[in-house]
Amino acid sequence: MISYSPVEPEVLADPFPAYARLRDECPVHRTDQLGRPLWSVSRAVDVHHVLTSPQCWSNAKGPGLANTSSGAGDMQHDDPPEHTRRRMFARDWFAPPAIARLEQSVRTMTVDLIERARPCGAADLYSDIALPLPVTSFCAILGVDIADRAQFLAWADELVVSMAYPGRGVAARRELSAFTAAEVERRRAAADAGKSVPDGLLSHLAVDGYRDGERMPLAEVVNMVNQLLIAGHETTTSLITNCVWRLLEDRPERWDRLLARPSLVPNAIEESLRFDPPVLGLCRTNSQDAEIGAVVIPAESKVMVLYASANRDPARFERPDEFVLDRPLVDARRHFSFSWGIHHCLGAHLARLTARVTVEELVGRLPSLRLDGASQRVASPFLWGRKRLPVAWDVD
Repeated sequence: MISYSPVEPEVLADPFPAYARLRDECPVHRTDQLGRPLWSVSRAVDVHHVLTSPQCWSNAKGPGLANTSSGAGDMQHDDPPEHTRRRMFARDWFAPPAIARLEQSVRTMTVDLIERARPCGAADLYSDIALPLPVTSFCAILGVDIADRAQFLAWADELVVSMAYPGRGVAARRELSAFTAAEVERRRAAADAGKSVPDGLLSHLAVDGYRDGERMPLAEVVNMVNQLLIAGHETTTSLITNCVWRLLEDRPERWDRLLARPSLVPNAIEESLRFDPPVLGLCRTNSQDAEIGAVVIPAESKVMVLYASANRDPARFERPDEFVLDRPLVDARRHFSFSWGIHHCLGAHLARLTARVTVEELVGRLPSLRLDGASQRVASPFLWGRKRLPVAWDVD
């Protein structure tokens, strides 16, 4: 068995060579280097099997390396039938028609960020442009005052880190929960008094009938908002930075092709998702002994499902280790970067919209964009993205 752990320094620096070795030599791998058994599944066929077999592969003990529990409402800890009920209750706010209505506001925010940076001739694409956009979009869906954006950013950063390091994020979760609870109570009081409430997902979760006409319990609303913020914040930011990083890394070929054919922006977004998924993988726990590839995994094992490895599997994709700018969308979208099956990412349409608009505006407004120094990856072993991405451009 080959040596592999998701937290080894060389894996953190570049996990893809390790994934290739896993697929070739040990597609169902076990390590005890983290102080407890951790299994990893790396081939596309096996990743697809786990993600589409919720009767065996449970979310109840959390998506991280450690077993965690969460109150009702956190869909990353949910299994059917509760997961189905909660997802159905929220899904209309993340459906394509609802997300399409946000495009103009997302574009306006993106243009504002770019134009503020333009006179400087340089920026950190991560902190100056990519980081504020997902939280701003999320606040717009929730119907939360934009003045709270900076605080949401701080909470989201801590909560994402806590997936790999459970000791982190305690204060952030407590503060976000208190904020959400106060907002829910305020909206319920207004609705009960016959007053108008702000439009948005938070009011829907707070006020509308959830089960048998009864409102969703307060604790469930709080947990759902926490989970949705974690799921959508750093991942969308990383989608933007990963995509721009790869487009500029091979400049001028990729970037100049995009300048000449802006219609390829959706292809670039989808290929970025395949080639550099913001989530490398998440864990499931099997409720019974499970056999994968002739390997028996004992019940109650933590199994890391490696989306990023499956996305580079030559059994699923042609030229898997190349960033193919004009890869047909129908092929690129077979990636696992938004998971698969019943837990397919609820915010996938919003992430795609935010990234597409950002790249479109960068192409249109900063055609001379180029890398301007070394990038830095995000810290979490679950995530893959640029935490720092210096860029520069010509100032007119």
